[in-house]
Amino acid sequence: MRVKNGLVTASVIALSCVTVFAADWYAKETKWAGHDPDIIRYDDGYVLVDTDNHMLIQTSEDALNWENGEPAMPEFSKWLYNYAPNMKDIWAPDIHYIGGEYRMYYCGSEMGIRSSGMGFMSSKEIDPKKPGYGWTDQGEVIHTVKSDSYNAIDAAVLKDLNGRVWMAFGSWGTGIHIIELDETTGKVKNGAKMVNIANRGGAGIEAASLLEHNGKYFLFTSWDNCCKYNDDLENNTYKTMVGRSNKIDGGYVDKSGKALLDGGGTLMMQRYGRYYGTGGGEAFEDINRLRFVNHYYNKPEGGKSYIQVRDLVFTEDNWPEMGQPFMGRYLSAEAEHGILTHVDISSSSKASGGEFVAYINYDDSKIRLPMNIPQAGDYLIRYRYDNNWTDNGANGSSHFVDINGKTQEVKLPLTGAWSEFPEKSIVYIPTKLKRGSNFIEITKGEHYAELDRLDFLRIIRDTIPGNGFDNGIRLRLTDKDEMAIRDGGYAIYENVITDSIVGSAVNVEMKQCAGGTLEIRKESKKGDVISKCEVPTSCGADKWMSVKCSNLPKLEGIQDFYVTASGIADELLVGNIKFSEAEPEEDTTTTKLATLPYAENMVYDSRTREVRLVASERWALLDVNGMVVKSGVGKVVDLKSVRSGVYVVRTMRNSLKVSVR
Repeated sequence: MRVKNGLVTASVIALSCVTVFAADWYAKETKWAGHDPDIIRYDDGYVLVDTDNHMLIQTSEDALNWENGEPAMPEFSKWLYNYAPNMKDIWAPDIHYIGGEYRMYYCGSEMGIRSSGMGFMSSKEIDPKKPGYGWTDQGEVIHTVKSDSYNAIDAAVLKDLNGRVWMAFGSWGTGIHIIELDETTGKVKNGAKMVNIANRGGAGIEAASLLEHNGKYFLFTSWDNCCKYNDDLENNTYKTMVGRSNKIDGGYVDKSGKALLDGGGTLMMQRYGRYYGTGGGEAFEDINRLRFVNHYYNKPEGGKSYIQVRDLVFTEDNWPEMGQPFMGRYLSAEAEHGILTHVDISSSSKASGGEFVAYINYDDSKIRLPMNIPQAGDYLIRYRYDNNWTDNGANGSSHFVDINGKTQEVKLPLTGAWSEFPEKSIVYIPTKLKRGSNFIEITKGEHYAELDRLDFLRIIRDTIPGNGFDNGIRLRLTDKDEMAIRDGGYAIYENVITDSIVGSAVNVEMKQCAGGTLEIRKESKKGDVISKCEVPTSCGADKWMSVKCSNLPKLEGIQDFYVTASGIADELLVGNIKFSEAEPEEDTTTTKLATLPYAENMVYDSRTREVRLVASERWALLDVNGMVVKSGVGKVVDLKSVRSGVYVVRTMRNSLKVSVR
């Protein structure tokens, strides 16, 4: 693989076009029914709770494939009937780890009235398989009666940066209120005063969710009408809004500066395509990203509600945007789930996810794709489109693609069909992406083309940073931004272009070693082992130790890498995963390498770090990207000043590949 000035050359793009993609590019929605959902992350995955099922505990390892457990409240607590005698089920649970235990706040109410009660249940464990699991009702926290101007439903609990615990709540009427809780008891703190923090003058606002990010507090709410079905589905106008404040208990404004107390709010998500009423959501913290779970009403099924799990992607001025609903791939984006302006969503069995974006035909047509990318560096964007004809008989069309403020026109050769997306309907866009928030915008270029999907492919040469994982279990990022993995854990690194890896030798940086095994597998957590590392019994906690692992086999194309841990006593810190040229089998001090032709007249002395030529001639030293590091004339090429790595020494007649250590 050759890279020049940060741009991948055409030969790399041609190579990638014929390699097999790591996983089936064709996404299929995994529907999971739910309404007013909330999710909490724990070591082995996720717990989901939602409305109208006795607070059923649902678990998943990947936030995509869910399993039903047992209800936390098989029989409704009797005290709820004091305020909602005709209640049908529990609404909108909100789950957190606070006060050394898991707490699930809930409400009982009746549709259309303000006589409601909120309480919470507690459990020492969140994993149903572990000792200490079991929910105990702790009773009432707060209630309202019919004559109140606010409603005690839809709890949203958060501990602020000063260690104080707060609960926002409310529905319609005077809107959203907040009150301080006692962390020890989980109930209203003695002397606490309720404060109104968002008000639409009686219009619909509810489903509060609180989040802190970079010193600011964010209040997410749902506006207007939910819960409309079948013939009344068109009146389902639910949408997700947000405001921001410097303090948790008031002062929230939208992006324009309008106070939420005066009806302000910035739109984050509303109906698009068949996805009606995108709201009722909660923000939650994952191990390396912030996310948001919401419900939507599926039009083809008369409004049956399903959940979506999305990334929250923050702009440079610290405002959140909604990322993609998770459909099984972290480094992929379905065009129809972007932020859409003056385009249409169309259906096709040949499109990924069964949907694509059409009619990107106008000057103001736009698809905006906010993406969280855990690893900074060079990428290829696999851009799936189709087109069939042009106004003037040209051989193709184009889109303008803006990536983090840098715009390029991407030429799109004719594919010969609309809505079909044949395998040839792909171009590759070389780019650099940042760690964290990235924003891609697609607008009309010449003529017309439809857009299906983008995949972000990692160009890996000599390093995968350990902390650049996409997700996994039994791992975390430390306060020093280092990956810590425990026994039985794994970390996922999607879409690795293996053709660009410089060599088969593998070394992994480690700290806090205490024995065990680290393995790199391909395609899944149980996939083939492609490198195995024996973790030392000791390596210190302050300085990285480079641990040699087994060499990679021959790899081709795009693969998902999984780093798995077994036999780890506590936590192992993992730094960079380094690739380099493997040592030759003959272990001699002076090594002649013949991996390139015509190297017979050049020899590398590893003791002196010099390449010796038979005769004096002009030479150049190139790195693995084909860039000239140094050049000169003579019989000796001195490599003492260059960094460790793989290089090529070239003369007019000869080439020699050397590994400098």
